[in-house]
Amino acid sequence: MKTFLYFILAAMTICFPSFSQDKDTDDQDTDSDRPRYSYWDRAKLGGAGGVTPIVGVFDNKEIDVYLKGAGLPTLGSDPLYLIGGEGYGYIMFLRNVRMGGFGASGNKTVNTIQNDSLGKSLKKEVDYDVSYGGFLIDYVQPIAYRLDIAIGASIGGGEVSLTMRRDDGNFKHWNSLWTEYGDQYAKTTSYTRRVSGTFVTFNPRVSIEYTMLTWLQIRIGAGYPMMFSQEWKLDDKYEISAVPAKIKLNGYTINAGIMFGFFGW
Repeated sequence: MKTFLYFILAAMTICFPSFSQDKDTDDQDTDSDRPRYSYWDRAKLGGAGGVTPIVGVFDNKEIDVYLKGAGLPTLGSDPLYLIGGEGYGYIMFLRNVRMGGFGASGNKTVNTIQNDSLGKSLKKEVDYDVSYGGFLIDYVQPIAYRLDIAIGASIGGGEVSLTMRRDDGNFKHWNSLWTEYGDQYAKTTSYTRRVSGTFVTFNPRVSIEYTMLTWLQIRIGAGYPMMFSQEWKLDDKYEISAVPAKIKLNGYTINAGIMFGFFGW
């Protein structure tokens, strides 16, 4: 979080002195002394949509405790790859402010093969899925020809889910599945359970954007998605209590993107 805040402060340090300098110049110079064109004075307009691939490094320590306890490999600090998308438009009553929507999702799987008490092989697998998105707002400041810096955030909802599977590798027969389901004393070695947590999400972000053509733009940026007010359910139906509060999505993201639309000023 500190690293991201330093990034924001650095961007603001670049932008704000120029605002002050422009203001001072306006107060002291005459019309004939001012430059005829300034990138800093450009007013953005238009709108766009596109794809934003994301690499996220999230805090998985709490989840790893349970994966390790179940004999599975841990998620660790390896990056999670997400595919995102967004669309936005500049609003005319606030200079260089754009609004729109954003969403991203990604998943990762860990698995292992173990022997049960009878020596039979059991395959254990957990799918780790992350998704978040919502309403976005950015302030965009031109800093050079075709080059802008955008500072903003998105707020909305998100979900973290863990799908746990265990399978003995035996042939699956329709009748035996129902027989096993109806037998309250049957020992089930193959099953799937899904636990999912829904959250309120807030994602501050900053990006550098370069307009290649009037309809094409590329970007690179960073964010720090955070989740609050978790609610967990089993199989999307039954509420789960006593879920550790630290099991949520917090971490750094690096994103790139290619946007299509109209980029004018």
